[in-house]
Amino acid sequence: MDKRIIAVLLAAALMPNAVHAAQAAETRSYASDLAALYDEHQRVLAMREACIAAQPALRTDVEGAYKVWHERHALLIDDLENRFAALIKRASKDQAEFSRNYGKYQSEVLALREENKRALLAGDKEKFSAECGGLPAYLRDARSDIPAIFPAEYRNIRRAR
Repeated sequence: MDKRIIAVLLAAALMPNAVHAAQAAETRSYASDLAALYDEHQRVLAMREACIAAQPALRTDVEGAYKVWHERHALLIDDLENRFAALIKRASKDQAEFSRNYGKYQSEVLALREENKRALLAGDKEKFSAECGGLPAYLRDARSDIPAIFPAEYRNIRRAR
């Protein structure tokens, strides 16, 4: 899991007290569990984008597999986005501040995903090529289901309604 995603979500949740985000990241919390699930979605997006950039011939297969994965996760992804926005809304004093903060944190998440994509592309080419070759099968398989990968985190955020 990318600890920076946790920091972004915790900072959003604790905006006035963002100094405490690093301390809070060390303990199990709603925000850190949400970040684990959110990060997995971002990881899949970065991997998909990097694989297509590195191996354009795989585009159709990767996109088809991602579509299958995304359809299985559509409700969860919407829920994660709504929860991310709710963290920011609770920490904002009004709609204008919420809009600014939401844009800020979404930009940070996008920047982290781009950084992860660049790191994948800059890493071991043979290993990455093999990972890209296996990505479509992985995305089509139930072992890529976020609740199966992070069962405790999933239960924790689902409990917090």
